[in-house]
Amino acid sequence: MTEPGWSWDSTLYAGSAVFYTVGRVAYPPELADRLADALHLDGSGRLLDVGCGPGSLTLPMARFFAEVVGIDADPEMLAEAARQADRAGITNVTWSCLRGEQLPAGIPVPSVVTFAQSFHWMDRNRVAARVRHMLADGGAVVHVGATTHEGIDTHEQLPHPRPRRAAIRTLIREFLGETRRAGQSALPNGETPGGEAGPRRCRSLSGLIVCC
Repeated sequence: MTEPGWSWDSTLYAGSAVFYTVGRVAYPPELADRLADALHLDGSGRLLDVGCGPGSLTLPMARFFAEVVGIDADPEMLAEAARQADRAGITNVTWSCLRGEQLPAGIPVPSVVTFAQSFHWMDRNRVAARVRHMLADGGAVVHVGATTHEGIDTHEQLPHPRPRRAAIRTLIREFLGETRRAGQSALPNGETPGGEAGPRRCRSLSGLIVCC
């Protein structure tokens, strides 16, 4: 449980995985390069991507490691990640249906652990402690907190009409109320559990986090 009154709902992302690659703004290609430079990645070592979804960060980072492990609680996300890896010809990634709270789960020692907009859905202190004990000496934890839900607006001519986000938010509130929902339940205080600032409060990962 991440906050009192809320626990993980297995239906949270049901049916959404196949739409991620077409409906959610991708991470900039430069992100993986900059992380590789900052962490001095050389194609060796092992990456563990926790809450990997459809491989949004896992796959761009795969070329910088000898081995990559992506874990997620949603099997549909992992199936989509595997499809995307096959399309891209990426063969050094394995996928496992796990929650962060289940780590280490027999996963070999990682040299880098990433959380790409996933850490806030977890029991942060518990997961942080487990990750720290798993991590190789001199390893790093990377928390990518910059949102890709809506992207950055532009004045450029786009091939499709801009989404009417204000109207969509009004429609959601009209049918579901003011409190934000998470799967079949409501979020405590109407907010994502812990928010994206959660890692900054986790003493278990103090000094190991790179926020992007």
